Amino acid sequence: MRLYPLCLPLLLGACSDRASELVIPPPRVPPDLLQPCAGYTGPLPQSEGQISDALIAEARGRACANGRLTAVAEILALQILKD
Repeated sequence: MRLYPLCLPLLLGACSDRASELVIPPPRVPPDLLQPCAGYTGPLPQSEGQISDALIAEARGRACANGRLTAVAEILALQILKD
């Protein structure tokens, strides 16, 4: 009976694969950060006013996308610091 506590850990250790890889789940990113940002979606601009509107819409879309990338980068950085 004394050998039982000594043999049990050896038997359990033989059940696992030594080369098994540790699987870390990916960090949870909110779904709204994964949605694309809309830029200018209208027809081809023909006048200076339409070009100006298109440029402003593109700038807003780019700012939205950059903000989302920054938020995702912060989430990933916090995940790395937590591990």
